[in-house]
Amino acid sequence: MPSELVESTGLVAGFLTTLAYVPQVLKVWRSRTARDISLIMFLLMNAGIALWLVYGLMIGSPGLIAANLVTLCLTAAVLAAKLKFDRPRNRKAEHAGSQD
Repeated sequence: MPSELVESTGLVAGFLTTLAYVPQVLKVWRSRTARDISLIMFLLMNAGIALWLVYGLMIGSPGLIAANLVTLCLTAAVLAAKLKFDRPRNRKAEHAGSQD
């Protein structure tokens, strides 16, 4: 199989899977909440994508490098939103209101 076809397939696949994160990033940042997003899932996802990026760098694959670099930025944005918007502001205040 021609290497150009293999690399093109990887680029298209990377583009599509990366593009899939854009709606989630926009939704989280516009709504200013990530309450329904799993913190553990996005921590694991970011770690996995970072390793795919390292792997792509090690083997010199432009498709892997580009896709995982952009995807890491997008998933890191969701993770940052989760940490920024959904941290408990004041646990005492939250509990004081629920002790009726």
